[in-house]
Amino acid sequence: MLKQLVLGAEAGRRTVRALGRIPGAEPALARAVIASGRAFPTHTEAEFAGRDPKLRRLHAQAATVLFEANPRGAQQVLEDLDLETAQNADQLERMAVRYMKLGEFEAALAMRRRAVALEPEDPRRHLALARSLQRASKNGLTRDPVLGLRPGGQPQVDAARETLTTAEQLAPGHPAVLHERGHLEFAHGDPHHGLELLERAVAARPTAAGYKDLGQRYRKPHIERLEDALTAYEKSLQLSPTDGDVLRAVVTLGCRTSHDWPRLWNSALLYEKRRGLKLPGAGHRRRTLLADEFTDLFTTQQITPERAQAAVVRLEETGSSRGRLSWQTTALIAYRLQFAGHLGAGYRLRRQLAARTQAWLGTVSGGHAGHRQKLLAALVYLDRLDDALKLIDPMPWQPQNRLAEQQLQKLAADTHLLRGSTKPYLEYSRAARAEDPMPAEELTEQVVAGKRVAIVGPVDTGDRLGALIDSYDVIVRPRFAPEFVEQHQTAQGSRTDIVYLNDHDIHAAVPLMREAVSAGELKLAVARPISIQRHSDIEESWLRFYRQEFALRHHGALLGIPRMVYDLAQFEPAEIAVLNTDLYTGTDAFAAGYRDTKDTVFGPGSAMNDLIVNHDLRFDFTFLQRMQDAGLLTAHGRTAEVLALTPDEYVHALDTGSALR
Repeated sequence: MLKQLVLGAEAGRRTVRALGRIPGAEPALARAVIASGRAFPTHTEAEFAGRDPKLRRLHAQAATVLFEANPRGAQQVLEDLDLETAQNADQLERMAVRYMKLGEFEAALAMRRRAVALEPEDPRRHLALARSLQRASKNGLTRDPVLGLRPGGQPQVDAARETLTTAEQLAPGHPAVLHERGHLEFAHGDPHHGLELLERAVAARPTAAGYKDLGQRYRKPHIERLEDALTAYEKSLQLSPTDGDVLRAVVTLGCRTSHDWPRLWNSALLYEKRRGLKLPGAGHRRRTLLADEFTDLFTTQQITPERAQAAVVRLEETGSSRGRLSWQTTALIAYRLQFAGHLGAGYRLRRQLAARTQAWLGTVSGGHAGHRQKLLAALVYLDRLDDALKLIDPMPWQPQNRLAEQQLQKLAADTHLLRGSTKPYLEYSRAARAEDPMPAEELTEQVVAGKRVAIVGPVDTGDRLGALIDSYDVIVRPRFAPEFVEQHQTAQGSRTDIVYLNDHDIHAAVPLMREAVSAGELKLAVARPISIQRHSDIEESWLRFYRQEFALRHHGALLGIPRMVYDLAQFEPAEIAVLNTDLYTGTDAFAAGYRDTKDTVFGPGSAMNDLIVNHDLRFDFTFLQRMQDAGLLTAHGRTAEVLALTPDEYVHALDTGSALR
């Protein structure tokens, strides 16, 4: 769908440019886009009715593209609107949908308030108003897939609850109202109560979209009911067996939890067979027969190296044919091989998938930053850095607004960084901090800028570099674990100045960290952008949710240490050193006592599974090498030895002697 949308966006941009030469054409086009929606129900109407036609969704996506391509026309229509005299609630709702997409939250809220005043007995108007109240102004923060944290909708939670109470009185027990109440409570109230409401909504009206939404909530880090999430996604797939996003979620969760390979393969077969029905002629039968060739990988306990290599070769042979297996099913096979101990074979398949992505996307992005991001990520995964840079620098199209300009700048900065040029990334980061300051960034700059920084991993590499670690100005660790550090001072050093936290650790660690900060034993704690919604109630001057992550990731986010290097580099330290990690090439993933035993090896429910499913060790390795080549980091001890390997040698080390086997 993305490819079709960006091609349509390119045509839309050309149309807008041509019409822009005609006086009054731009606002006329904006009004026409709004009016075109009259042939279809709004999103709220479709949800209320329990039927969301595909044509409505296609029209909504196309309308968004055309409206975003015409900012001057949209602004003129907004300026011409007189809410006090407006009498058409349906028209106001259609306008509100369009302006919400542009980030005009206050304008959309005003339109929906007027719509409620015009039709106070229609529960759909209250439902739509509640959605606007959850993004009522630009004073909050939201997550952008390219930029990370940026200014976004600020919720008015109490007002939204009151509005939904009215909707409930007008439509008691209606699934759409239950769903919206659940969404509100999950995001801004009691998440467990929110889940109960969402479960009631799905029970009242079982739909593929409802189960999909429920699965997304179950899998959140602060809920982590992963088995329930897997079951919900499987139910969604049964109702909508050609939804590739749902199959991908089934695959991801199954690999993180049960490792029930026959169960996962059954879902993949369901998807392949139903998707294959759209193929002409004998294409469906070819796909079914091809899928059957890999069934043994999911029904046998052991997979020999010969069988793993044969599977990869077979998939490469069929990788460009119409009857090939889907991206999602090929990814499942890659995961299965890697969990069976054949990491190299899996990474070979991942490169094949990156090549498929690049070939399918093409190079025309139609002003769509998300498309360009995916394309660049595939190219850099394939080590085609020069090709990637040509597609982002100079700026490939004239941005429509400041957000679009920042997105293109960020994509260019990350591409330059991989090629060894740090200046664009540093300039972008300085400008972003100056334009939209965020809590504790100034403190981070004071602690890090111009200092010698050591990032210390938790692995017993055999190195005893505690004295060297203590010689650095700033010592950074991936977890707040003072007892562990004290017990291993000869290897770990004695201080902790900055800790990076995962979502699970934050609330439990805050009281201990507060004491450490008061005692002068800790200067700063840093959490990921994804954690800000759950932990926004924590107001500590020493806690920073970092704004940006590396955007050109083809297969999952960077792991902890590469992510720390990327984040710290923006504050321009004199040096970033990395010690006490062997990048999983050793016999143990962590030093004794650092993690629970179950989380030190692959297996059902182990946190280690995420190394395969949600990350890419080979790419992290090449990322660190490129940061080393750019002069952003130095490595010591075993870390330096590993980073001296070639990527193929590194994967061989993972395959033959690592803790991952």
